[in-house]
Amino acid sequence: MFQTDVPASLAHPIPPILATSGLGKLQKLNAFHVKVSNSIEAIAQFAIQAPLARKHASNENEIFTDVLESDFLHLKDAAAQTDWIRQVWNIPAVGTAPWGRNMTLENVIANPLAGDTGTQGINGGDPGLSLRVSAGEPRGGDVKSGEIASARRDMFYGSFRVGMKYTGQDGTCGAFFFYRNDSAEIDVEFLSKLYQDPAKAADLLLVIHAPPEVPTNELFRPTTVGFRPADGYHEYRFDWTPERVTYYADGQFLWESTVGVPFDAGGLTLNHWSNGDAGWSAGPPTQDANLQLSYIKAYFNSSSEASNADYKLRCKDPSDPNAICKVPDQASPPDPSHSTVFLGPNKGVLANNGPPANPPPPTNPAPPHPSSTPPANPPSTPKTVSPDNSCGGTTGYTCLGSQNGNCCSSYGFW
Repeated sequence: MFQTDVPASLAHPIPPILATSGLGKLQKLNAFHVKVSNSIEAIAQFAIQAPLARKHASNENEIFTDVLESDFLHLKDAAAQTDWIRQVWNIPAVGTAPWGRNMTLENVIANPLAGDTGTQGINGGDPGLSLRVSAGEPRGGDVKSGEIASARRDMFYGSFRVGMKYTGQDGTCGAFFFYRNDSAEIDVEFLSKLYQDPAKAADLLLVIHAPPEVPTNELFRPTTVGFRPADGYHEYRFDWTPERVTYYADGQFLWESTVGVPFDAGGLTLNHWSNGDAGWSAGPPTQDANLQLSYIKAYFNSSSEASNADYKLRCKDPSDPNAICKVPDQASPPDPSHSTVFLGPNKGVLANNGPPANPPPPTNPAPPHPSSTPPANPPSTPKTVSPDNSCGGTTGYTCLGSQNGNCCSSYGFW
């Protein structure tokens, strides 16, 4: 299970299955339980406790059942994984936008770290997965851009985090968001035109898309942060529970809304684009502009009946103190030269937790390649008690006997 801190009234350990979700027959999934510090609690055994700065912090925890963790600093091929689908689509110019948007495969680029230490990618520049906006006025009328979407579309409440460095090039829009439909969306948006003057405070645009009857003045919040998103990697996060959406940057509370909260399952999307609209993205950029992703972490409940059944088989007694693992908060800017904590079995590599519940129709010309992630069976005999809440993969660490507490998983070695 994964744990975060929310009022007891919001605890929703096993969400109801959505009869209207359209997810169809679902495959059995691997999921885990973890405890998140200063966050929300997750019943897969992922527990998250919200930061003390959060408006409605309490001593209660929210629990989530499933985990999706992706380490893009070590990803060598953008096509060689199945958790994220590179998107291919285009929208022609509309309204005041002089150009359209064209999401392409080639604008999603892997640039893994050149070595175990340092901050350079093998292609030079910042490491991670690049979502690129191509430079200059487009010949074909559409600006080439990049987007990825989660294969899993059964995310139903959770804590969602991304390590990201935004572009310093003027004229792009970037977004990290949950999406069900145009009336059920949770956004963190970035406009690079806002970050060109180092003397001005930088704003993030926090947005909830809700049905038209919800007052729009309650759904949009420009929020000043104490850093420029283009100056380094930062963690952007939103926690979604039945009654509220709460936003954070580097673990610091930004805004909370109880209006227009989505109540259906969906998935995550990250994109970076421009269409030249002076009122929004501006641009296009005069040089190729890269949004760099170092990781994505999602601790969530599922609308999948199969996933919830798998959870019940995996964790026989959720009240057992060993059934919950602590998910630590990122309380400072994530440094790509130091590994972040992953709670899944494939620590240190791109996490891949089995086949998606119900992947969306492929938008690629060809289906994604099989995952290149390591062995389905993690080390069976970890030898060292974990000193830092990490475990599995190549570390040889186990959380059993750790001062941070034990945690159960389908692999039985946490």
